[in-house]
Amino acid sequence: MLIIIGIVTAINLIILKLKFEQGRWGDLALDFLAIATLSAFFGQTLGGMTIAMVSSLIISVYLYIFPPEFA
Repeated sequence: MLIIIGIVTAINLIILKLKFEQGRWGDLALDFLAIATLSAFFGQTLGGMTIAMVSSLIISVYLYIFPPEFA
């Protein structure tokens, strides 16, 4: 399970780095908010942290493919 968390975290950080380099600040802020919220809800156990990291990765990939449009 620790290997899964490590791989997912690395991929998630790579996506966050790409967003930072591309100047997608709103997108990046939503990602950090999602990571913080999911970690607060599920971070008390190893299984919960795995759920939080995988969920965060899915959100990051979705926001990368379909960036939000802010008015």
